Amino acid sequence: MKANSTKLHEYLLEKSTTVDRSNWIDFTEEANALDYLEKACFFIGTLRDNPQNWKWVILAIHGAMYGFAICTLKGTELRRVTEKSKLIRFSEAIERCQKEKYMKMTVTSKPLALSKEQKQSIKNLDKEFRDNFVHFLPTGWSIEISGMPEIIKDCLDVIKFLALETGNYTNLTSAPEKNIEKLIQESILTL
Repeated sequence: MKANSTKLHEYLLEKSTTVDRSNWIDFTEEANALDYLEKACFFIGTLRDNPQNWKWVILAIHGAMYGFAICTLKGTELRRVTEKSKLIRFSEAIERCQKEKYMKMTVTSKPLALSKEQKQSIKNLDKEFRDNFVHFLPTGWSIEISGMPEIIKDCLDVIKFLALETGNYTNLTSAPEKNIEKLIQESILTL
């Protein structure tokens, strides 16, 4: 069995170096979260001309926050963000980010401290808006957007903390970190 296992490993290794990778795209949890943040920033820039894009801002901000929460919770251990081989839910990820038990990985680690307003903004983003877009029932739905910029700004502050300020292990280099800072600043100014 060991010989077959070794041969299979050698075969896969050889194939992986000879496969044309031009038709493949690669993602990491950090790249996925950053992609959501980039999309959010893009759609925020289109809101004046197309208010319907609030939908995409909501979905992208939710994805970025969830993604960066997973990145900061995971550290170097996948089991920190899974239960029964499934990724923990958004609400569980945000809850864990607030607990030192899950966030303390280094001497500089710190848990997420949410204001009352941020908690309400996250709840609104997740339950009132994101869930209703993702699980859209056949209906007419009107959304008052006057309070939406504040909800998104609160969520961007949380994303900034999760992505850049927890002191935990993430696989971000200085270039993506600078990009995250820039995207968040641009988004807040545009809102």
